[in-house]
Amino acid sequence: MKLLYLHGPPATGKFTIAKELEAKIGARLFHNHLTIDVAKAIFEFGSQAFWELVDALRLQCIMAAAQQPNGLLTYTSCYDHPRDLGFFERIEHAVLSNGSVLLPVYLQCDVSELEKRVSNNSRVQMGKIRSTEGLHKVLNQWNCLAVPRDDCLTVSTAGKAPAECADEIIAFHELGR
Repeated sequence: MKLLYLHGPPATGKFTIAKELEAKIGARLFHNHLTIDVAKAIFEFGSQAFWELVDALRLQCIMAAAQQPNGLLTYTSCYDHPRDLGFFERIEHAVLSNGSVLLPVYLQCDVSELEKRVSNNSRVQMGKIRSTEGLHKVLNQWNCLAVPRDDCLTVSTAGKAPAECADEIIAFHELGR
């Protein structure tokens, strides 16, 4: 199994590019809001119990996928360095210890472009950050960097269609069907 760890700041296009990867090469999509929706049904958003459940669900799902002999899964994340490094390393261990492959991909984009994208209607439907104020709050609180791995591919999404970004990822990692 191969896990594409697609990460970057809010509004860089993680979900949209993951959908392109799904359409182009059949990559399954495990986006981070799936677990947030489950945890919100049980706990107050942002509480310690909320985040513990979110992390447990995410790790359990990735471990289950990593045990499969083949397939491709895209996982989306707003990785915050170094706060999220420990969790990333748990994902990395789960994937590699099962003989699977981890393919980190960092999406980057100029803040001015993120400001334009953050109010898109598609973000409202998923409960994502959808105001420039919310975006700047996150950008000031989180250190949205690439995971510290030499094999992490960086894709600039500014001025590119999501399909172009997906094609870049597919070509770099040789992920054709």
